[in-house]
Amino acid sequence: MDRASASGAEGRRFDSFRGHVSEQRPTRATFLVRRILVFGLALLGLILILRSVSGAISSQPVDGTSAPIPVPVVTPAFDCAANSPLPQSFVDTWTTEFQPTSFNVTVIDLVEGCTYSLGDTVATFPTASTGKIIVATGVLELVAAGTLDYATVTSDMELMITESDNSAADRLFKIIGKNDAVVSIASRYGLTSTTTGGAWGTIMTNSSDQALLLNQVVGTAASPLPEAQRVILRDLMSRVNPEQAWGAGPSGGIPELWSGAVKNGWYLSVEGDRPPVGLWRINTLGYVWDPNKTPRWIFTGYSNTWTTQERGISAWNSVTKQLSTSLGVR
Repeated sequence: MDRASASGAEGRRFDSFRGHVSEQRPTRATFLVRRILVFGLALLGLILILRSVSGAISSQPVDGTSAPIPVPVVTPAFDCAANSPLPQSFVDTWTTEFQPTSFNVTVIDLVEGCTYSLGDTVATFPTASTGKIIVATGVLELVAAGTLDYATVTSDMELMITESDNSAADRLFKIIGKNDAVVSIASRYGLTSTTTGGAWGTIMTNSSDQALLLNQVVGTAASPLPEAQRVILRDLMSRVNPEQAWGAGPSGGIPELWSGAVKNGWYLSVEGDRPPVGLWRINTLGYVWDPNKTPRWIFTGYSNTWTTQERGISAWNSVTKQLSTSLGVR
């Protein structure tokens, strides 16, 4: 065989081989198997990577002393109307027993921040001796401003508040500037229903204004009166003669071992006074706290149509006893 022939034979064999290879195309089943294998390997690799990352995270040391993160708990707002300390059943019984005809009552629940009212809320009444709290506020503002030495008025303040001495009140009323001071205090303390009446005992006001004032001068509400002076007044009012501490005060029926700051006012209206003439004006205001010194409530009551002093006092005592069985057990 010559070279050319050999070359041609070899070429034919090569071409024959190449032709044989090119004709062996994969079947459809083989193609699918290959695709499944490729995707399966890729998925397996992804799973291994994720397991590796997860293991790295879980292997991090955990501080066993750290507290768990608290989950916020949303507490529903207190329903003031549904939890009145003076329910209608009490009001009905109280009204039937005492037959009040002209009065208003304000109670502030100092724990829940709820305010409750009874009676003619817009009516105003002469303060009687509860007006001495306005006088004391004026005195203590002068002391706080450094324009009055408390030592010079200590005796009169003691007499005016703890014994309800009228002569001491007259002297202090003059020191503060009389009616001008009343107008100023009413404006700065937000007493929108309080007006002058000529003397400290004839200032016109209502239970709502006096509850607001009381919370600012012996309580915790923000006001122009500094805490140091509030302490003085709260102490004086907590030492009122027990015979005069009825109504909203300790003698009125607050829970045992509790404390109260109180000031009451009372007098029989006579000819020349604001009408009605011949009836008793019996007013009470008090701030009560529990043995833990937590402020619990304020109760103020104003009225001027009681046939006897005893009846008016009993009516306000009854309110305090009701508060003790409601707010006193919360």
